[in-house]
Amino acid sequence: MLRFLVIFLLFTLAVGPLPAQTPASQYSFQKVQMIEQVGEKTRSFDVRVVFGSDGLEVLSRKDGSVIRVFRYADIRRAEYSFSKVPRWKTGLGLGIAGVALPPLWLIALPLGFSKHRRHWFTVVTDSDFAVLKLSKSERKLFIPAFETRSGIPVTAVGEDK
Repeated sequence: MLRFLVIFLLFTLAVGPLPAQTPASQYSFQKVQMIEQVGEKTRSFDVRVVFGSDGLEVLSRKDGSVIRVFRYADIRRAEYSFSKVPRWKTGLGLGIAGVALPPLWLIALPLGFSKHRRHWFTVVTDSDFAVLKLSKSERKLFIPAFETRSGIPVTAVGEDK
C-alpha cells in the first residue's frame, strides 16, 4: 500500500497540474440553432454560443465565423419559452411500416399522439435580437450560464419546464 501511495505521489508531481480551462471553453454550447428571417422566409442554421467575459457570441458551426455579438451591457431582456409539437410524422412513418410488420403499430400509435418540446431562447438589445432554439440536453445549463455571466434574469414565458 505504501508503494502505491509513493508511486501515485511521484506520478502526480511528474505530470504537474492539469491545464486550466479558459472561461470561453467552460461556457460554450454546441447544440443550438439560430432562427433568422431572410425576406419572407425563415431559415435556421447550426450555431455555437460562447459566453465571453463581456459578451455573448453567436458563431457559425460550419466555418466558425462570428454571426452576432451581444455585449452584456447592451442586452435589455432575455426570454425562455417552449412549444409542444405533435410527432405526427414519426408516428405516421412507423404506422406505414406497420403494414409490413404489424407489431410496429404498438409503437406508432402512442408515438403519433405524443408531443415533442422545442425550447426557445430570445436575446433582445435596443437594436438587435436573436432567436435561439436550444437542445433538450443543454437548455438546463444554458439559462443559468447566461444569468450568471450577464447578470440579467431570464423571463420564462408560458410554463417553465
